[in-house]
Order: sequence, then C-alpha cells, then structure tokens
Amino acid sequence: MMKKFFSILSVFALIFTVASCGDDNKEPQPETVTRSAQMINHIVKSASGEVLPLSESKIDYTIDRNNRKVTEVTLRVAIDGAAETTVKITDIQSETNDQICTFKGSGNGVQNLVGRFDFNEGTIRVNYDLDGTYRVISTMPEIFSTECATSCIYTDGTTSKSDGTMYQFSIDPASLTSSMTVMYLLDQSKKRTLTSVKTLTKAKVAVTKEGYVVESETTIPTTTTYKFNGKLTTTTLYPVSKLKATIDLENDKYEATMQLGSIAVTANGKVTN
Repeated sequence: MMKKFFSILSVFALIFTVASCGDDNKEPQPETVTRSAQMINHIVKSASGEVLPLSESKIDYTIDRNNRKVTEVTLRVAIDGAAETTVKITDIQSETNDQICTFKGSGNGVQNLVGRFDFNEGTIRVNYDLDGTYRVISTMPEIFSTECATSCIYTDGTTSKSDGTMYQFSIDPASLTSSMTVMYLLDQSKKRTLTSVKTLTKAKVAVTKEGYVVESETTIPTTTTYKFNGKLTTTTLYPVSKLKATIDLENDKYEATMQLGSIAVTANGKVTN
C-alpha cells in the first residue's frame, strides 16, 4: 500500500515538474504603462528635400515592462503651420537587446516607422514617412552621443584619445539655439578628468536635410567640474570656442570640432538616443 502511495506521489511530482518547465517557456504576463514625451519634429519634403520649420508635439507610447516591448505609439505632428495630425499605430513589432527596444510599424498614412526606446534612460525616438510626402524624425529635445571617439591636442603638442567622452545638446526649436554639455573628457595636460563642461550661453542651430549643425563663432563661457583630491571642484577655465557640431539624425552620426580652453577637441561617433 505504501509503495503504491509513493508511486502516486512520484507521478504527481513529475507532472508538476513538466508543467513548471512548460510555463518557463511562456512570456510573462503583460504589464503595460502608457507614457508621454515632448518631441521636436524634424520634417523634410521627401520629393524635393526641402527642409520645413521644426515643430513640437507630444508622443504617447505604451510599453510592456514585463516583456520589454513597445506595443503602441500615438504620433502627433504639425506640418508647416497646418493643424496637428494625430496617428495611432498598434501593429508594432518590437525587439529588445541590452535595454534598448527597437520597434517597427506602419498604418493610417504612416510608412516605414522605426523607433527606439531606452528602458534605462526612458528616452524615445521615432523616424517615419507620412502620407508618402514627408520624412519626419521625432526626437526629445536632448540629443546624446555616448558612443564617441574623442581626440585632444594640447598646447605642448601632445595628444590623447578616449572612447568614454559623451556629448549632450539641448535643442530649442523656437530660437534655433542649443546648449551643450561635454562629459568625462580627459585633460591629460593637467592629469584630470572633466566630469562635465556646461555652456552658459547657447550656440546657433542650423536645420539641415539630415539633422542639425550647432555652431558658434564667438567664445561661450562654461562651468566645468572635475575631481581633485577626491572632491568635485568647479572652474571657468574651459570656455568653448570654434564650435562646429554636425548631428546627422538620418544616419545616426555625430561629428564635432571645438576648442575647450587650451585643448583642441575632435569627436566622431554615433547619435545614441
């Protein structure tokens, strides 16, 4: 009798184990949340390449936090002063790799929608064609390059290179200006890493077919922080001059040259948000 009882228990244990393994292969139950973000719309006429005025609008997007997906997007865009167009896209294919979700979709006059959402930073960006007439690239006002090769030339002729320097531009579409922050730049001449260099006035922004050119012929004052003896120290000794930064949104490229105090800086990398 006891042998039969233990045999029955073994069968139930086996069934439970198989059922549990089967559940492991299923996706977690969706946990969705809808968010909004203020975006800048870079708009170009597809046929002629004419660059239209920038517009601002909100984007709504729904993410599945358990399955790391973007499941729905509501786009809004005003073309050349016309009334705002709203398009909801629900047929979306998502793929997430290392916290970055890339997604594609189309429908309701939107073609070739390609988007990117960063689960760590909470940033979103979308590129799409509208009615076969306009090419729209919607980004948040802050544009980052965090994957960038930076070369520095110092006054004594020595040089240094780094892959860890990051750049941030905050675009103001109304005034067509931008502030800039440079992060984690090595000043080898003084044996220090500049944690951040923030411009105190803005540079001019030119809108191009591919994105933006941020440029300044005048010297821009900055506030710079760096670590010294384990403490953060602030200085104004790294003003920005001879700035020219090209932000290619269509091809995700970033190039810049500038003078940072006495350091000549050249940067080449990717737009990463």
